[in-house]
Amino acid sequence: MEKILLVEDDAREQRAVATYLKARGYEVLTAADGRTACQRFSDLPDVIISDLKMAGVDGLEVLREARQQLPETPVILMTAHGTVASAVEAMKQGAFDYLTKPVNPEELLLTIQRAAERSQLQREVRRLRQQLEERGGLAGLVGSSPAMRRVFEQIELVAPTRSTVLIVGESGTGKELVARALHQLSPRKDGPFVALNCAAIPKDLAESELFGHVKGAFTGATDRRIGKFAAASRGTLFIDEIGEMELPVQAKLLRALETRTISPVGSNEEQEVDVRVVAATHRNLRALVEEGRFREDLYYRLQVVTIELPPLRQHREDIPLLAAHFLHQLNREHGRQVREITPEAMDALQSYPWPGNVRELRNVLEGIVVLSRKEVIEFGDLPRHLQGAKASEMVPRFRPGMTLADLEREAIQHCLHHTGGSRQRTAALLGISTRTLLRKIQEYRLDDPRRQKPAGNERAPSASG
Repeated sequence: MEKILLVEDDAREQRAVATYLKARGYEVLTAADGRTACQRFSDLPDVIISDLKMAGVDGLEVLREARQQLPETPVILMTAHGTVASAVEAMKQGAFDYLTKPVNPEELLLTIQRAAERSQLQREVRRLRQQLEERGGLAGLVGSSPAMRRVFEQIELVAPTRSTVLIVGESGTGKELVARALHQLSPRKDGPFVALNCAAIPKDLAESELFGHVKGAFTGATDRRIGKFAAASRGTLFIDEIGEMELPVQAKLLRALETRTISPVGSNEEQEVDVRVVAATHRNLRALVEEGRFREDLYYRLQVVTIELPPLRQHREDIPLLAAHFLHQLNREHGRQVREITPEAMDALQSYPWPGNVRELRNVLEGIVVLSRKEVIEFGDLPRHLQGAKASEMVPRFRPGMTLADLEREAIQHCLHHTGGSRQRTAALLGISTRTLLRKIQEYRLDDPRRQKPAGNERAPSASG
């Protein structure tokens, strides 16, 4: 049951709206003025509905105070003086939406439902953030889905052992984070964590990068160099994209894993090494073995334990938690205060297939945060490819005899109906600002899909103005 704080200085109007909402299952708290309303914030309402024009502390003051004390609670403003200026000011101040009197019952219920969904989403994000903070120790790995819980369980079981681990998964799923978690939860946590990406180094230098070389070992080897194996002594060596490693280097790696000794390039001396190897790849190593491009014996040696990371599209329920985690990071990195994502925008994030996985999600959010001056990420802030439907698909075809004004009017009306009356989404689809859309709606006297006549003989709560 959602708890609603209703702020209305007209006693008859307050009684009518409160009775209507209670009859539909809401718990309704009431306040006859803005000052009393602010004192009732301690009751932690899920949604605040406030009259705009009140003596003393008006609706905008209630809104500003709510933003300070209850930043995650949506505020809906009601006014009998529904001017574009007051609506725009309310939206700029952070109102969830505004309604004009006399209030249409269906519009009121729909707006409350949307506001409650946002409030519920914020509670869920808060719960997930607490869960994330309590989990800890997994080097930035985030998730509460069954798929990610299995990964966490595997990490916790394998980390204390000396076993070689193979991490498989698509690019961007967080394979290095798993490797770091294995290191941090192991007895080697105080030793070095050394990473080598086989896809990022020239193939003819891979052996030297891994095992080092002596002076004069090859042209350009003017000094002795310690390789990654030696650098990772008593720690963890993470070999990323191991599927790109050449066969001769694979043979030498296999020997190092089996004998725990290495020979620098150009040297006949063997050195003992105490290193745990964690390898990763986005390639199908079994297929590479069948093609003769990867040693079968090394494949079996590496996959003593295999941890498979699921692509993001297979655990979309983790996206709200991931987004909250990344927003916290990005705000700190870029000095921003983006604190939430609207339900509509979150739906779009969870509907997208994310071919670049978690890395792509973070990059998208970083782009939005860097360019944002707001505290809330809305549907219209998302990149076009995440918004799904394109404005061009929403606009009716031109008919002979139509003026440009006719075409604009029909385009706006069509988009309003398509989005269920969402001004923010409509503005985003049409490529205009919400302020411009509000002006056009009034200019063309457009029908708002949220303001349909109530069914049957049900009447709206009356208003005295």
